[in-house]
Amino acid sequence: MNIAITGKGSYIGICIKKHLEKAGFVVDEIDTIGNEWKETDFSKYDTVVHVAAIVHDNAKNATEDLFKRVNIDLACDIAEKAKHQGVGQFVFISTMAVFGVEKTLNRDEGIVFADSPLNPSSLYGKSKLEAEKKLLARENDNFRISIVRPPNVYGPGCKGNYVYLLKKLSDAMFICPYAYEETRQSMLYIDNLSELIKLIIENSSSGVFMPQDDVAPNMVELVASIRAISGKKTRYSKLLGKCLKIMAKLSIVKKIYGGVCYENSFSNSFDYKYRIVTFDEGLKKTYNK
Repeated sequence: MNIAITGKGSYIGICIKKHLEKAGFVVDEIDTIGNEWKETDFSKYDTVVHVAAIVHDNAKNATEDLFKRVNIDLACDIAEKAKHQGVGQFVFISTMAVFGVEKTLNRDEGIVFADSPLNPSSLYGKSKLEAEKKLLARENDNFRISIVRPPNVYGPGCKGNYVYLLKKLSDAMFICPYAYEETRQSMLYIDNLSELIKLIIENSSSGVFMPQDDVAPNMVELVASIRAISGKKTRYSKLLGKCLKIMAKLSIVKKIYGGVCYENSFSNSFDYKYRIVTFDEGLKKTYNK
């Protein structure tokens, strides 16, 4: 099968490309910054995997108009071109942010269920949800739309993500405040995301997918796991944990100790077969490069 990945040079795109090529697919990356995608003949592709996007609200010059032009208009224009030229499947990498569930220190408030409303609060989440709606409106029997809503994606070389930044904090945290142990954070190792994309393509699947790793850790578990990879032991302090709870209103506490996760059965795509790497293995692969 011939696959096109839009968003040339992106971390996720490169990793998906390598994973699909190992499985025998022929994969091309297509640049979307210039006119390359406009000049590309999509008729030779079976599937287009659309990765290109503006991700963070605080990205440079990330205005509402920019989010619209890149995350909505560009995605729809490429999908329309692919559909017109006979591509049978369009896979859109969306985000967990379309649910609008913010990181919270309250475990019950931070769980996304199958019936949770789509109510994004960020420009990123809003633009992705609008793109989803417009893409699904283009679906027919000959043009299948697959929407993937990953949580935090991590892996070797994925700098700037939650897990990578937490490594720096974990190295210095020889005593970990024991608090908010019931709060969970969904994460997704890059190989698991890539395998999900492979399964979607192989099975000609359409629909919406909410993947996550086999474990959604809390901050205490995450710090201990990261330190253990470096051969470091972690001591816990309930006293520091109580102090942390006194400071619960500080945004930094919610940012570090808060969480948001998918209810596990919500992530049962292909009977969880996309989970080819466990959470513990994923962390080891990420830091033992």
